Amino acid sequence: MAFQLKGASVTIGDRQVLTEIDCMLESGRWISLIGRTGAGKSTLAKLLKGLVPDFKGEYWINGQPASRNRRGQMQVLPQVGFVFQYPEHQIFETTVYRELSFSLRMRGAGTEEIDKAISRVLPLVGLAEEMLPLSPLQLSGGQKRRIAIASVLISDPQLLILDEPTAALDPLSRRLLLDMLKNWQAEGKGLRSILSISHAMEDIAQYSDEVLVMNGGRLVGHLSANELFLHRSDLLEGSGLPLPDYIELLKLMEQLSGRPIQIDSCREEDVLAAVETVWQDRRNSYAE
Repeated sequence: MAFQLKGASVTIGDRQVLTEIDCMLESGRWISLIGRTGAGKSTLAKLLKGLVPDFKGEYWINGQPASRNRRGQMQVLPQVGFVFQYPEHQIFETTVYRELSFSLRMRGAGTEEIDKAISRVLPLVGLAEEMLPLSPLQLSGGQKRRIAIASVLISDPQLLILDEPTAALDPLSRRLLLDMLKNWQAEGKGLRSILSISHAMEDIAQYSDEVLVMNGGRLVGHLSANELFLHRSDLLEGSGLPLPDYIELLKLMEQLSGRPIQIDSCREEDVLAAVETVWQDRRNSYAE
């Protein structure tokens, strides 16, 4: 399922928040949305969910105009899931079961359908059925976050929007959560897309297929993660964004060796392997 904006502009009060945004989010892609604070990332994400009723421009889903009400205002899109920053703060039900079943109950689903959906989503987020009767207050912070994410995944959105999904998590918890989301996307067999707002550049380089770069309410770049981090770091510098540490190491090794390092992947393990090879060649040259 493709989600496309054409010339989308948003004004809030007397401030232009988004200006002439043109982008296409295609099925089966992990797309990161980056930019400094105030660049317009959250507004763009809310627009894609249908949470910005009035805007200039067009919004198309699979070649069809997105749903609007009789007054021409955007409506919330059920095929787009939205996980806000610190999603555990959004939990409000009395038990884990009621929290997970809430959206399905609101759609009129029966007990059998709800139970099947919960059984399907729990393994995806690494949680056991024994937790279902518990109060969310009894859970750890990490468990609460997984429950909150599961309550969105249970509706099987075609586009999942994540607003800083790893905020305040330690490195191991962050990696486990992102791997979980990557597995959920892969199980969709090319039909599920993720749009992730993040400031964690290492995570962006590691998990993204594509990156949207925003600056001052404008989309200044939409390119593959490999292209951005390996060849177009100027877009990051111009937007006040850093390179991942290991990409900085790659650049330093290129300076020391006096030649570019040929690599087509910005993933950490691939970059470090290339750097190690050049470093070993450099050490061997000293020994000769």
